[in-house]
Amino acid sequence: MEFGVFATGTVGPKPWDEVEPRVLRADVQSGIVADEAGFDTFWAPEHHALEVYSHSSSSHLTCLAVGIQTKRIRVITGIMNICPTINHPVRVAEQIALMDILTDGRVELGTGRGSGSTEVNTFGLFNEDTRELWEEAVREIPKMWTQDLYAHDGKHFSVPERCILPKPLQKPHPPMWVTSSNPETVEVAGRMGLGVAVFSFQDPLLLKPLVETYKAAIANPDPVSDVINNKFVTIAPLVCMEDGAKARQLQDDRAGQIDPWFATYFDTVRELAERTKDEPRPIAQSRLREMVEEARASEGLPGPFAKGVTDPEAMHQAGICAGTPDEVARTVARYQEAGVDQLVTLPRLASWLEDEEQVWESMRLFGREVIPRFKS
Repeated sequence: MEFGVFATGTVGPKPWDEVEPRVLRADVQSGIVADEAGFDTFWAPEHHALEVYSHSSSSHLTCLAVGIQTKRIRVITGIMNICPTINHPVRVAEQIALMDILTDGRVELGTGRGSGSTEVNTFGLFNEDTRELWEEAVREIPKMWTQDLYAHDGKHFSVPERCILPKPLQKPHPPMWVTSSNPETVEVAGRMGLGVAVFSFQDPLLLKPLVETYKAAIANPDPVSDVINNKFVTIAPLVCMEDGAKARQLQDDRAGQIDPWFATYFDTVRELAERTKDEPRPIAQSRLREMVEEARASEGLPGPFAKGVTDPEAMHQAGICAGTPDEVARTVARYQEAGVDQLVTLPRLASWLEDEEQVWESMRLFGREVIPRFKS
């Protein structure tokens, strides 16, 4: 298995004057610590106007900041929104290629269509518009990297004959990914030869059918390029400590802190879309703030991670990597059994509340005691 670290950019409630720069700088530091601790990858998100939940607006810049301060770890934009209205594909190709050169060939392009209407409405798009935009871009970017002279006359963007520069160091080009929140996208990713990142927040063994769907599709692909990135990724919280009870309590203390924002913003997740379906789009930020307050008062608010759970067996079955190194390794093995190729951990969730030195030590302990057990 491979192991990664995901930086969230979660800054918490106002005031942001001090906490926002501290959290965003610590995101970069988490990548440097991950490199030292033996993790394989660092992932950074791109989000827009998702106040509190994530102020990480430029995935590629966070990745670059990590990449130029490390020597080994691979940096992955997770995700960079490649809809042409938001990030023009030529700029994406240029930026990723330059990053690849500056990091000595350690960049991978994670792509997607945004986490929901709050983000894409900011740029004049609607959720239903984005699939076509993404697909046209994801098929063209590899051509920009590999062709001497590139031209495109498409439905959503056009480029006259140009040599798109610079060219990436990795040949023929960096690996590519797409994130998914539904089974249909998992199959599409496999057919297109893309790595897939699934944010499932559930028992790892429930991922088995999705892994099988993906592996069946990528075994007979119609790829977007010659680079087949046959990897299935998911994410899990991480608190690894010698005191397992303390680790589990820390995880439970931070679980649920961002649920009101998660439930409001992520209207592309089927289980959450029902909550906001009657709100006309675009939703003003002032109304979003009201909806967050309404969500705070809701009973049984859905969130990504189980709350009120400190029993080690319950956490194990939920795929939450919190406990001693032995307990965490047992949960990692559950992901391995499901067929996951790379487990991307979340060492920081409620970043504005957490002791960063304690987080770094959790990562280092995981690197020393857990990662080696899963390396052949």
